[in-house]
Amino acid sequence: MTKAIFTWSGGKDSALALYKIQQRDDIEVVALLTTLNKEFKRISMHGVREKLLDKQAESLGIPLIKMWVEQDSYDEYEQKMKQLLLETKVSGSNPSYLWRYLSRGS
Repeated sequence: MTKAIFTWSGGKDSALALYKIQQRDDIEVVALLTTLNKEFKRISMHGVREKLLDKQAESLGIPLIKMWVEQDSYDEYEQKMKQLLLETKVSGSNPSYLWRYLSRGS
């Protein structure tokens, strides 16, 4: 079974995609990854508050990885994402698998 980290935005499309992936027998979602804005303490994508994000992850029963970035700092985002990908490869997860899966529209 492929272990994967799922990028979680806190929105309905993210929830639907997670549901579809969880229906498969060949993928185990081992963590949710969310990017949060340091200044506002909200999810960068939808502005969901950190408290609600924590409740979402808790109710799903999936560990949450929070990646904090400054507003409008793509370089920081890219650097932190690369580091995270390296760390997760060492732990046996394959976050790139979900990107390929979702881009095919499966």
